[in-house]
Amino acid sequence: MNKLRKHGVYYDSRIKLLLILLTSALAFALGGGLTGLLLFGVVCLFALLSGLWKTSIKVAIVYIVLLMLAQVLPIHLSSVITFFLLRILTIAFALNILFQTTEISELIAALQASHIPQAIVIPVAIILRFLPSLKQDVLYIKQGMKTRGVGLSFWRIVSHPAQTYEGFLVPILMRLLMTATELSASAETRGISYPCEKTHYILVDFRLRDSILLIGMLALFAVIIWTSFQPISF
Repeated sequence: MNKLRKHGVYYDSRIKLLLILLTSALAFALGGGLTGLLLFGVVCLFALLSGLWKTSIKVAIVYIVLLMLAQVLPIHLSSVITFFLLRILTIAFALNILFQTTEISELIAALQASHIPQAIVIPVAIILRFLPSLKQDVLYIKQGMKTRGVGLSFWRIVSHPAQTYEGFLVPILMRLLMTATELSASAETRGISYPCEKTHYILVDFRLRDSILLIGMLALFAVIIWTSFQPISF
């Protein structure tokens, strides 16, 4: 059982990964407007199923505010919001579902149970372990800068770009190199690339509930694709 899940429906992590892949592909392959809103709605639905109520409300508010701004701002700013920010927000929301409700070991076990090649499993495992470490490093560096009276803010970035580069970008780049090296060494020490059958503490089982959710998700995406070809504008 996933320890990260506090409330909501538990479903297979491969469905969450497929949600990310389909959302990322359709967000930029299809048009915006109504199609983008429907795509965000599907992601929001799965976030609610996962028990991420507060996160869903916050992201939905941000999405609605950006959508309203796109209707009143000049065309060049409106285009940036419609064709970039809203789509990135939708993809980031789908990624957030995976990060908040799935343990990395569970996802790796699911991928290996699906006979995904190691050439794909290993990079995915390292990347997913890398991002939480990067988030912590950013918080620590920002706290360190704030303690020294050079807190990171938009005005300071604009007024003192050299100081921002020296105080934030240089340390974060060094931490990125160190973290990448440490995670790679840790993965190799655990024998992730060793060519043998591996066992897992977490048992991966694709149940009837997962099948129903998968069919429902594919049906919703099919409706979105069909809608994108209809002469309807938003």
